[in-house]
Amino acid sequence: MTLETVKQLVAEHADEVWQFAGYIAVSGAALCVDFSIYWVLLNIMPYAFAAAAGGYVCGVVTHYLMSSRIVFRHRFDKRGLVEEAPAVAKFFAAGFSGLVVTAVVVGVLADVMGFHPLFAKICAAGCSFIVVFLSLRLFVFNQTQKPSTSKSTTAVA
Repeated sequence: MTLETVKQLVAEHADEVWQFAGYIAVSGAALCVDFSIYWVLLNIMPYAFAAAAGGYVCGVVTHYLMSSRIVFRHRFDKRGLVEEAPAVAKFFAAGFSGLVVTAVVVGVLADVMGFHPLFAKICAAGCSFIVVFLSLRLFVFNQTQKPSTSKSTTAVA
């Protein structure tokens, strides 16, 4: 693949490239919120897993708000708040799997095994990323689901 080919692909898919760049920025901002809240909560909570859960929830809410208002704004504006409800439910259901993984990983590493809470949170972030991706891939955006067709709309040869 040559540099010219890459330039051509980027030019042809400029909207997707900018959207992906926005998604990376939003994800980074949400991760900063997550870690910041986690760090504050560590100073007032006796258990790292509870602080991790609090930070994670704040990060997920931040991610959704920024994603729906910045990265995917055209879709949100087109659907409106009422039609957005099922997408919100799916987003947070997938996020819940990440919340459970985060709390368990931080709880085991920091609270039970005595690792530094920051190390535990970094490990949990990696594990959560994978689990949420798989949850979204398998349950929210599952490509194996085929649209139902009725016999009246199916052409018969």
